[in-house]
Amino acid sequence: MPLPKPAALAGLRLGVEEGFVLSRVDGKLTVGQICLIVPFDAALTAAILAELARVGAIDIPGAEAPQILPPLRPEASARPVASAPGPPSTAAGQTALAGLDLTAEQARRIDEFCATLQSRDAFELLEVVRTADKREIKRAYFKLSKELHPDRFFGKNLGPYRERLSRIFQSIKAAYELLSDDARRSAYLDSGK
Repeated sequence: MPLPKPAALAGLRLGVEEGFVLSRVDGKLTVGQICLIVPFDAALTAAILAELARVGAIDIPGAEAPQILPPLRPEASARPVASAPGPPSTAAGQTALAGLDLTAEQARRIDEFCATLQSRDAFELLEVVRTADKREIKRAYFKLSKELHPDRFFGKNLGPYRERLSRIFQSIKAAYELLSDDARRSAYLDSGK
């Protein structure tokens, strides 16, 4: 079971994925359990845990003692998917992920959205303010549908991102249905959410 090493965290620059995985390291969950509960691919999660151990942020008993080194990424907003070696460029200047029909920017957006799915309320899922009217909610829903609906990528190789898009879109759709119904929205707001 990985154990956090709070004293070693000072000065580390973690990306969103690294920080999210690190937040699940509590000394009670095994590596396998952490891989199951985070919304990332198990291979990516395992690689992040290995990197966290390598830089000394966590201790994985039974694993080789990590050498304390600075993180590989020079800035906190760097993404593991965007730094894959040698991805081809697209016409828009974004990089495509090796073997997938997604740009690094699209993968980053999906990863970030998926990582915060459970902590977002209905308004945050649709990326609108709490005072948004029905028209604004509908507009936000259609905007997100154009960006994140799984059918937008029909016939494309998405790997693990297909399932993530499906989860994201199901949540967006449920939020839209909730906020579009006056009675349900009122009950939702009265419940303090």
